[in-house]
Amino acid sequence: MRPGPFPPQLAIVVLALVIAAVAEVASFAGIALSYVVAWVVVNAALALGIALPALDRRRMVVTVALVVIAPTVAVASRMRALAEHEGLIGIEASVGDRLRLERSPAIHPDLVRSDHPQRYFVRAGGASRVRITIAPGARAIDAVSLGHGVFRVDYDPRTHGAPSATGDVQARIEVDGAVHERAMEVIAPLAHPRWLRANADRTRACTTSEETDELVVIDARGLVLRRVLDDAPSDCAWLGARVVVVFRHASALALVDPSSDVVERVEIGLWGHRVAVSDDTSRIAVAHEDGRVSMIDAASHEVTRAEVRGLADWVVIVEDAVIVARRAPAALFRIVNGRVVRTRTLAAPAVTMTRGVDGSIVLATTDWTEEFTPPAHLGNHYVQDQIAELDARTFETRRMLPTAHRSPRQDAAGGLDRGVSPIGIDVAPDGRWTIAFAGSDEIATLDPARGLAPHTIDVASLGVGAPISAVVLEGATIAASSAAGGRVVLLDARSGRPRETIALAPDDATLLRDGPDALRRRFGERAFYEGTRAGISCQSCHLHGASDGLAHNIGGQVLAPTLDVRGVRGTAPYLRDGSYPRIGDLHEVADTLYRGFRETAGDRAATLEAWIASLPPPLPLAPGDLEAQRHGLDVFVRAGCPDCHAMPAASGLGRHPIASVFPDAEAPADLSLDAPSLRGTGRRSRWLFDGRAHTLGAIFIRENGADRHGHTRGRSSVEIADLVRFLESM
Repeated sequence: MRPGPFPPQLAIVVLALVIAAVAEVASFAGIALSYVVAWVVVNAALALGIALPALDRRRMVVTVALVVIAPTVAVASRMRALAEHEGLIGIEASVGDRLRLERSPAIHPDLVRSDHPQRYFVRAGGASRVRITIAPGARAIDAVSLGHGVFRVDYDPRTHGAPSATGDVQARIEVDGAVHERAMEVIAPLAHPRWLRANADRTRACTTSEETDELVVIDARGLVLRRVLDDAPSDCAWLGARVVVVFRHASALALVDPSSDVVERVEIGLWGHRVAVSDDTSRIAVAHEDGRVSMIDAASHEVTRAEVRGLADWVVIVEDAVIVARRAPAALFRIVNGRVVRTRTLAAPAVTMTRGVDGSIVLATTDWTEEFTPPAHLGNHYVQDQIAELDARTFETRRMLPTAHRSPRQDAAGGLDRGVSPIGIDVAPDGRWTIAFAGSDEIATLDPARGLAPHTIDVASLGVGAPISAVVLEGATIAASSAAGGRVVLLDARSGRPRETIALAPDDATLLRDGPDALRRRFGERAFYEGTRAGISCQSCHLHGASDGLAHNIGGQVLAPTLDVRGVRGTAPYLRDGSYPRIGDLHEVADTLYRGFRETAGDRAATLEAWIASLPPPLPLAPGDLEAQRHGLDVFVRAGCPDCHAMPAASGLGRHPIASVFPDAEAPADLSLDAPSLRGTGRRSRWLFDGRAHTLGAIFIRENGADRHGHTRGRSSVEIADLVRFLESM
């Protein structure tokens, strides 16, 4: 075979490959530049009369192969970095979310829960009437038009019927008579027993399961009562022989006699969150999610009110005072005769709180300072689990107990695997503390006054992964609850051996056979509460999937408010900088920054994604004025807000340069952050990427000087107020 000229184009490609390999190119722009440089070099050589070698076909193939094999391997090794740089990792998730939300009519979220009310938004441009059957078995609902092709649907399984099937189903959306189907996932949650409350003589304890609307009563031998009540029972307490139950979605508390079918109700309003009863059983106090505190006379049922302006997260009664722990901004309030008489600002919210002995309160938190102003910690996801005992009258600190530490079972220096995420505390009459550590799967009992080392029981192998609560009952019995595991286990307080298991939901083996999707969600919920070797869990900052209301450094020495993970399903990308295209990819943060987990597991990323994706957006705390919300949406649209927060998910599904939106923020020119969904935004306590806005209105009045975060300059006070009302309704 006669030699032929070396093709110039082939020479350009080979040289471009060599340049890309030597320069360690990891972007499409770099590859294009490598090609341009190679093209210039080859054509310059030809113009100067430098001839390319003449080779027969066999020698040409061998020569090219020998020249390109090393640079090809080098370039191929950079493909992962190139895909990350170009945002191609997980692109199918982002594209899938975008296609689903841009296909009209579009509905958000694509999730149906059978356990409580949910709010949906539908975008159907130009439509005048929308009617939705959210899932098979549910009745059709007429959507409320908000204008601009946006409709709202409020679905309540108790009113409109629970779905007749679980898993993947089709919602039926009628738009001006034309029928469309959209894919939805239906989830029927399992029982989730949470905080246990022992009665005065420690013979019984009660707990509630919001997901199955149940009150559960146990004693030291086993189950006493399991009764379905009203919608979403959130907490219980003992009033003598009766149980007081409060509800998130029912407006009356219930007084339940476990020995009969008698249930008495007292109207207190929606959003009951926690309940406490005084030692003499004369008073009941209820903390509400919307910041109200209801104080009820147990005899007359007369209700008086107080207000703490924020989520009233925990409540106890000590002597003449009601003590309330607000989540955000974190603070304690002492209320006497319906009036706040003392407050104390906290560095981090109380994760749990209970009444101590000798006029004290005991609470767990992830940070503590004796100053009355919280510190600005720049430590990456700063968390320092500890328990504080305070004087209930003065809020002065009596003792502090840091809990997270390492044990001999650790196999690497610096790892923490004990005392992680204290989430439930029981104080016995003798002053002993029994603590449930959700992050390290253990129950510890100690006497803080004597400084004795805690007696610890590992409970993960007993099906009590991520224990929520533990209380001491008669006969040296400890009752421990696991919301994720759907069970309460009775333990011998001395040996730690199980005496009885009260299974309120199927065990893992049963779910593996009959409900693998439910098992994935269970494993994901456990992983959410599980502590890493750094002593941090997802739960540490995202309390039960919500937010601790704090600003944390998330890796770049910039404090950013913690966002609620409820309702993030289908709104890729994730994390503040939008660097993760799938929810499960966030697992990498735990594996890399926080030293990974002590225990090996299956696909934690997939199970975490399954559980987080099962959480719907939180409902607004007040119904609001419909006409004001319609006007607010009109302002929202005219201000250009949908450019970054498009309906129905109110998310732009992408990243935006901070400097272009907030030029006065002095952010680096290359810093881009995710435009988060506005669903649930009315529940936040801090807004914008750095938390600078402390009210929704401040976003548009004080923090939009350049008029680039929506065109709100010159808007009237009525327009801004109605815009806020619309955002609060999300």
